[in-house]
Amino acid sequence: MNRIRLPFAAILAALATLVLPVRAEPVIQKTVCPACHGKKSLSLTPPNLGQYDGEIGVTPGRPFTTHRFDVKYKTCPLCDGLGFHETYRLTVKPPADAADLDPCPDCRWAGVTACRKCKGSGYLTCAKCQSGGAGKDGKPGWIVTQKSTTTGMRSAMKHSKMLVTPCGTCSGIGRIVCPDCAGRGGVLCRKCKGDGGVPKKEKR
Repeated sequence: MNRIRLPFAAILAALATLVLPVRAEPVIQKTVCPACHGKKSLSLTPPNLGQYDGEIGVTPGRPFTTHRFDVKYKTCPLCDGLGFHETYRLTVKPPADAADLDPCPDCRWAGVTACRKCKGSGYLTCAKCQSGGAGKDGKPGWIVTQKSTTTGMRSAMKHSKMLVTPCGTCSGIGRIVCPDCAGRGGVLCRKCKGDGGVPKKEKR
């Protein structure tokens, strides 16, 4: 069987006529961490719920004016000490080489759409501390518990002490990174599968 051999120049010319599909590259931007505001470390002041009544400089029912009760983190728990989060840009300009395409009606060239779970914010309200005592009586991020102690040998007396501690899930921040989009606020567009555009419809 004889094989047909094409000249190398003819092969290059044929390849040059091929039009590769335009594919959008999701634009990633750096967004300042809403917890540490770019400082990479974090210091949180607990709500005054009466747990330190009687201490010097503490006014019952008023926010603390001292920072000696602050909970300090050398590394911000929300951004892992980076000071920022990588997020998707959900609004982009049309690419220059998209003459044969129309913008995807869902993502408009971005290739990604807003995450449905967090509605594009990248974060979720912590469910644990929102539903506890801190969510109703204090502020989100803190858990209120009562600790009972017994004093005395012959006539035992029970004492109750209030404890206000950071939530074990959100570390006192009140929000967590969205697990569906990993904090990026967007997910791959389902309609165009990340291409950003769709083939133009022929006009009749």
